[in-house]
Amino acid sequence: MSIAGANIFEESTTEGVGQTTVTHSDIDTDPGGSHEDHVHIDHDLSHQACLSEIASLFEDIQADLRIITDRAEDRSKGVYIRTADTVANNPANIAMAAKQFINMQDTGTLDLVNAEIANPTDLGNTSDANYSAIRNTVETPSAPSVRTNTQSPGFGGNDDAVVGLDAKKYFEHTVPLDQLTLVPGTGEGKMLYSLVGSRTLPLQAELFNLLQSAATAAKVNVQITSGGQVPVNEGGSPEKKNRAGSNRFDKGYAAELRLTDGAGTELQTIVPEQLAVMVKFAEECKNAGATSIAMGNGYLDNIGIHVDIAWKGQNAGIIAGVLPLRYWGGPNGKTPPKYLEDLMTPRDNINNGR
Repeated sequence: MSIAGANIFEESTTEGVGQTTVTHSDIDTDPGGSHEDHVHIDHDLSHQACLSEIASLFEDIQADLRIITDRAEDRSKGVYIRTADTVANNPANIAMAAKQFINMQDTGTLDLVNAEIANPTDLGNTSDANYSAIRNTVETPSAPSVRTNTQSPGFGGNDDAVVGLDAKKYFEHTVPLDQLTLVPGTGEGKMLYSLVGSRTLPLQAELFNLLQSAATAAKVNVQITSGGQVPVNEGGSPEKKNRAGSNRFDKGYAAELRLTDGAGTELQTIVPEQLAVMVKFAEECKNAGATSIAMGNGYLDNIGIHVDIAWKGQNAGIIAGVLPLRYWGGPNGKTPPKYLEDLMTPRDNINNGR
């Protein structure tokens, strides 16, 4: 018998450990009888050997799966290491993985991966513009200087990247503020409460007026989707469905909103011409007195914007527990786009003002 082309069982010389033949002498069968010494295949031993080998293979597979699962959770782990594992999580391999990671950072590949995860390319879009978005723009150190190897902006199924004033193409989250031409939209500056969830209190008059002023200046219509909430010390709790999360929203000092144009289209930061309008609105909010703004790079599905004056409310002693952070963005709030960083710098509010 053989597995994977090797006669591993027939080559064994130990009965019960892979050997598939048994030698019977005359005395083993019928002493004095007519049976001669003979050798025959013992199918029970053969099957036992096969099952033993299969079990061993499954043990190897199980060990490999443990290694894969463990490393997928934390690269610093790797406790499931077999003696035969030639790619164990040893110092040499850790150093090699670190070198690869640094290389991905230096060449910009890591940025491309993160951008693609945030806004996956629509491979169903077969337009020339969409597929030509993958092109060479940065020199590869290991290749001749004329050869480059990264993806240019234009991801997320959009045909066009954000083209800066310097004529370079940028990813939405990497374009600097000074490379954008901010323009007003086609809206009428309308304000609409469209509250959902637990934050259903009206906004502070100062915040509402601030948004109204920005909407008028940027010519967009504003849909307020998340408003004020009851503070914890006044009985607010998720169980009562009268608050959810950040203290910034206490008593209406913060809002989440969406912008629409004159035709009712919701604006998105990943659409270049719409991004210019959204940043125009953010700039007008800042100029009107907003102390914190969040948007872009996957934040609230690239549609929502957070605007608040919570730092003012905390300085006035009306609400508490508000961090000084002035801007944030990204799916988890930790990767703000460059244009927002430029707009809202410095990073933190100060005690007695912006």
